[in-house]
Amino acid sequence: MEELPVYLEEEEEEEEDWETNLRYEVIEFILRRHGLLSAHDIARVLGWKVVQVNRVLKTLESAGRVKRTRLGRTNVWTHIEEHQRNLMYY
Repeated sequence: MEELPVYLEEEEEEEEDWETNLRYEVIEFILRRHGLLSAHDIARVLGWKVVQVNRVLKTLESAGRVKRTRLGRTNVWTHIEEHQRNLMYY
């Protein structure tokens, strides 16, 4: 059996990066558009599993693109630009 050329393997890696980047962008868009949302709400809207959404949200949080806030027993997420824009000073 012949081995596949290297360039085909590279194309598969690019497709995975493209899909991953798209997931990040979609979740960031939703958070920018709608503000505070839980991972469960995002998963329901996108038809994804909550585990998948949490994985993406935690990656975005470590990159400094979204912020997690504890609300009761659950976490809600917001885009970092939205969070900074709505600060209230007393």
